[in-house]
Amino acid sequence: MKRAAVYIRVSTQEQAQEGYSVGEQKERLIAYCKAQNWLIADLYVDGGYTGSNLNRPGMQKLMAETDKFDVVLVYKLDRLSRSQRDTLYLIEEIFLPNNVDFVSMQESFDTSSPFGKAMIGLLAVFAQLEREQIKERTKMGRIARAKSGLYHGGGNIPIGYDYKDGHLIVNPYEAEQVKKIYEWYLAGGSLKSVTDRLNDEGYTNRYGSYNSWTSVRNILENETYLGRIHYGDVIYDNAHEALVTEEQFKAVQDLRRQRRKQYGTTAFQSKHLLTGMIYCGNCGARYYLRNSGRYSYYACYSRTKQMKSMIKDPDCKNKTWKALELEQEIDRQIRQLLKSPEMAAEIAEQRPKHLPSKDDARIEKRIAEIDRQIGKLMGLYQNDEMPADLLSENISKLYNEKAALSATLSPTEEDPDMPFDLVQELLADASQVWDFADEAQKRRIMQSLIARIVLTDDKVRIEWAF
Repeated sequence: MKRAAVYIRVSTQEQAQEGYSVGEQKERLIAYCKAQNWLIADLYVDGGYTGSNLNRPGMQKLMAETDKFDVVLVYKLDRLSRSQRDTLYLIEEIFLPNNVDFVSMQESFDTSSPFGKAMIGLLAVFAQLEREQIKERTKMGRIARAKSGLYHGGGNIPIGYDYKDGHLIVNPYEAEQVKKIYEWYLAGGSLKSVTDRLNDEGYTNRYGSYNSWTSVRNILENETYLGRIHYGDVIYDNAHEALVTEEQFKAVQDLRRQRRKQYGTTAFQSKHLLTGMIYCGNCGARYYLRNSGRYSYYACYSRTKQMKSMIKDPDCKNKTWKALELEQEIDRQIRQLLKSPEMAAEIAEQRPKHLPSKDDARIEKRIAEIDRQIGKLMGLYQNDEMPADLLSENISKLYNEKAALSATLSPTEEDPDMPFDLVQELLADASQVWDFADEAQKRRIMQSLIARIVLTDDKVRIEWAF
């Protein structure tokens, strides 16, 4: 007797349609198994999941348990997948190599017959065609919205505006921030100095405080603030109230081009040697540079509590370091390394791997869950099952949560260890220029040699990148 795996998939709207609800599919598929005298090994159900990809819990479980059944049964081919590539992948790479047949009840064929094998590719093509038509209709709808002066929605509403009934409406408090950003930048401010000034003066926006200069950069480069909607090749002017003039916007773009030409694309980077490299050895949070009168300090985010999303332990009391004192200590350790190739070889031999913490595992699990939720929402929108304003509201919350969680993750090694022959070349070059290098050159050398710096009370430990 054959063992059958019954797979059922519905999206939110399809649950209400005859023949597509979980109950309807389950009833018909069980009856089919009884008629074929098949034993039902298990039911695999994905409710509210798009068929455009395989990132569905029921599907993943089905793929992992091919040793428990002899045939996979679905009500209709597109219940398995709407993607030609995914359909053929499942049949040819997952099912058949494990001696599992595939049967679609509605189309009345199975892969155990020659006719079924011939038809599966053809039907998969039509399923993919249906999906492409949906995407094309969605794209055409967005272009039509742009031509009508309606904002396309999406995960993030531009700072300075609220979203209502398809239109961008000026948010007075945030709009004032946008105008100040343009004003301060044109007055000679850098991305970082403008960001620092916004935070110093206590400005916040719908997404929180200005956590990095990238928000300022995006505002300076966004044509939306000219009252313009830009989607693909479609440009619609006067779609909403402008926050800056054409002259201001053009002047900012000219100034940014001049600065990139003069300083290169890395001109935005901090002039302080250690920014972005330092982590707290007590709680795992990042250290950042703060100014206080005559001195600059490196402090743990958890201790200062300046950014809630960066706090890992609100009770952390790790030491705050004077910038000059810490940079001198790092300089001393680098000089020691450059003078001792034997020390570098010993470090490379004994260097432990970075392992994610339990907190990281929990955070990454939540981030993966958020990605799945975003995928489901986008699938519903592309299938015309969710309005743009509701999509925007839901995805905006998810993106903000994901960004906050990502910022708290400890660094992990995504790349293999640096080859030691390359390390030797770097050390040889660095030893020749270190004494004469300016701060920008020293920072580039440090970024090549150092993975991160860990501060634990009075101890300074460098984790080398080799």
